[in-house]
Amino acid sequence: MLNIVQPAVSRQIHLLEEELGVELFERGRHGMSLTQEGKVLEDYARRALKEIEAAKMELTSKDGALKGTVHIGILASLSELLSVALMRVMKKKFPDVNLKISVGYSGHLKEWLEAGEIDLALLYDSVPSKFIDSHQIVAEQLWLIGPYSSDLHQSKAVELAEISELPLILPYSPHQLRFLIDHGFQIEKLDLKIAAEINDLNVQKQLVKEGLGYTILPLVAVKSDLQQKTIKVAPIQHTEFSRNIAIALPNTRHISKLVHVIAGETFNCCKIAIETKAWLGGSWISDR
Repeated sequence: MLNIVQPAVSRQIHLLEEELGVELFERGRHGMSLTQEGKVLEDYARRALKEIEAAKMELTSKDGALKGTVHIGILASLSELLSVALMRVMKKKFPDVNLKISVGYSGHLKEWLEAGEIDLALLYDSVPSKFIDSHQIVAEQLWLIGPYSSDLHQSKAVELAEISELPLILPYSPHQLRFLIDHGFQIEKLDLKIAAEINDLNVQKQLVKEGLGYTILPLVAVKSDLQQKTIKVAPIQHTEFSRNIAIALPNTRHISKLVHVIAGETFNCCKIAIETKAWLGGSWISDR
């Protein structure tokens, strides 16, 4: 609640509209609603309030105790592996910190990071952004994923020419994984045989299990499916079919001590996952 009487609120709104030279609200007999310009200002205001709250938490914390909220974005393929590991760390080491996790594709994560909607992200490091600082930590090979009835085998690599004959269930552009796949096939002058385009990892996997096609994913994305013997996989014999995962932070705003600490814990969780081989198909490439 603003604790300001209605006439004063109305006056402040009018003054703000005069200063900006735009109408922030549409006024009618049924009340007021934000204009498009008002929605833009609301977005900036929410981010500003979030930064003020973060500053308040950092400046008023006693004895160096960490508290507050950190919002991290994680790739869908890594969410199952790392969300649990991170929550265990938070519960044990930082009980006063509220960790929010959003799952998305790399393009979405970059947009959220640049817009201030999340504090840090684990994403596929492909197209550089002048608004984001990233540190590559893990390299992943991409695998062909097929139904359990297929003749795929983990020790038998498949070539792109073979894959071009298979019905593929893939994410649609501008998904970064799709861009990588398209680029690899273009290099070899091969066409994709698309059975379906779906930007939902779980749906992609379910369609593969039902025998409706094949997909291309990092091995970690199908770890539980392999254990349950509902799919089969094969490595792809092509140098383009790999990607690097990075920890990313925005460089356009102050990064609080809390966010830096949680970024460090995220880094450690990733390293442990590689060392214990929980991160299937990943290899450590960071020099730290």
